Amino acid sequence: MAACGCDFTGLVTEDGEVWACGVIEKGNVWACGEDDALGHGNHEHQLAPAHVGGRDVFGSRVIMMATGSRHAACVTKDGTLWSWGDGGFGQLGQGD
Repeated sequence: MAACGCDFTGLVTEDGEVWACGVIEKGNVWACGEDDALGHGNHEHQLAPAHVGGRDVFGSRVIMMATGSRHAACVTKDGTLWSWGDGGFGQLGQGD
């Protein structure tokens, strides 16, 4: 499945792995790392899709994903909701 954000797209594979990719700039596809929207642990842009994680990170298979401008969320098979990225207006639901 794919979920399209502003500067990036989140991808969930059939086995529940999460990847992110995005912005086209000067002929290259970049995965936009601003505000850690990619969820790969830093703010660097990537030249290839960035692996966010799977069961090793989320504890269970990811079954659903949604993205916003610079944030993302996913739900695992066990019902856990995960969110990451820019939460400046509370959109991550983490109380900040």
